[in-house]
Amino acid sequence: METDKLLSRRTGSGSESERHVGYESISEPANTSGPPASEGGMQRAANNSGMTSAQKKLLASLLIVRMLNGSLIAVMIPFFPVEAASRGVSQTVISSLFSVFAVAKMIMSPFIGRLAPVVGITRLYNFGIAAAGVSTVIFGTLNYIADTSTFVAACFLVRLVEAAGSAAIAVCGYTIAGSQFPGKVNRVVALLGSALTIGLALTPAIWGGLFALGGFGTPFYTLGAIMLLMAAVNQRLMPTMEKITSGPQTSFFKNFRVFIGSTGNWICMATVLIFSADVSTVSSAIAPYANDVLGVSPSTLGLYYLVSTTMYAIINFLWGWLAEGMRNRYKMMSPCLLVASFGILLVAPSPLLGLEPAWWITGLGMTIEDMFIGGALTPCFKLMLDCSVQNGLEFGFGTQSFVAGVYQMMFSMGIAIGPISGGIIVDAYGFPWMTTVLAFATASVGLLIGIKAISTMLDHKCDRTTNS
Repeated sequence: METDKLLSRRTGSGSESERHVGYESISEPANTSGPPASEGGMQRAANNSGMTSAQKKLLASLLIVRMLNGSLIAVMIPFFPVEAASRGVSQTVISSLFSVFAVAKMIMSPFIGRLAPVVGITRLYNFGIAAAGVSTVIFGTLNYIADTSTFVAACFLVRLVEAAGSAAIAVCGYTIAGSQFPGKVNRVVALLGSALTIGLALTPAIWGGLFALGGFGTPFYTLGAIMLLMAAVNQRLMPTMEKITSGPQTSFFKNFRVFIGSTGNWICMATVLIFSADVSTVSSAIAPYANDVLGVSPSTLGLYYLVSTTMYAIINFLWGWLAEGMRNRYKMMSPCLLVASFGILLVAPSPLLGLEPAWWITGLGMTIEDMFIGGALTPCFKLMLDCSVQNGLEFGFGTQSFVAGVYQMMFSMGIAIGPISGGIIVDAYGFPWMTTVLAFATASVGLLIGIKAISTMLDHKCDRTTNS
């Protein structure tokens, strides 16, 4: 059920401004010509004539920052493990440096979701970009620390600051998408997902290349400087989304109790978790299998990822467009997860299929997974907003940022626990059985969503019967 329909049901025929009591109006930046645009005005413009010029500029800024955030997550992958190992740092510590980023984001995201409407959405968003940029530049200087123990401690500290900035970017970015693009939330979320994937996919070529050209600090200096530049640009491009100015503040735990009272929110949380676990677990463990079993070099494997992530980025917008036109989005999410689970079975391939390992089967599995799994993830944020409002949370920045925080928490949780649990299975039973378990977990969530889709369809029929 759409949020605007829910609002109409709960608030009657009041005006748009009356339905948003307690929140500052959302206006254009001071340097933009023309009168400030209220949220209602932006909604009418979006519904009747596509995006306004301000929305287009805002979307471009969101996508660039989202792509940079993807690079921030993965900038260390091409070269840092080798550099750290040359200083005597163990693989366990190196792996911990990567996992602590996801764990920190998982912990911080709900608190950032709570904080954002209090201090200001765009203010916290730009602060997150600046904090991530400064800490990334600082990370580039850590190689000058001679003592290995001090070097490792400094890496952990700076990486935690980067994670805080990255979490603010993600949570506030989704909040902005939910409030500034009415009627187009799914398509904007799809584009944000594609931008993040592009940022991750370009990491080996861009940041690895800069490392080869200029050494350890060059990728960090460059990425940090670009992020600082975007933080400055956003001061002029982004609309002002101010803090809540009146009305009592509901506690996080009270909001969460209302939030988890919706089965739709549980479904979406499971989908977000399985999506991030799928992607991170396969990518973290596939290289040894590809090299030892398929004879595929790391550079060739990078081409596999380039093809599959490109397909994800292209097809994902289609999923967003389809989701906007569907009343029961679970009907799209369920088959997408089921097809994606089949793709995961092909990646190794699973011993249950009786197929001999081959490079083309692995490439086909990766491509099928990336093409369809986005169709399950893309509708989740908007669905969580709709379910939360339907279940009793007030529509506005507070709920939007709260939902964004929970969404990002589940996404980071999947990245944190997926590779660890997957690594345990690989060590015990091998990579093909790990992908088999992951595929069955994905299919299980897909079947659960299928049950929800049928239930929702029956509810809609009952509503039509009652109304008639």
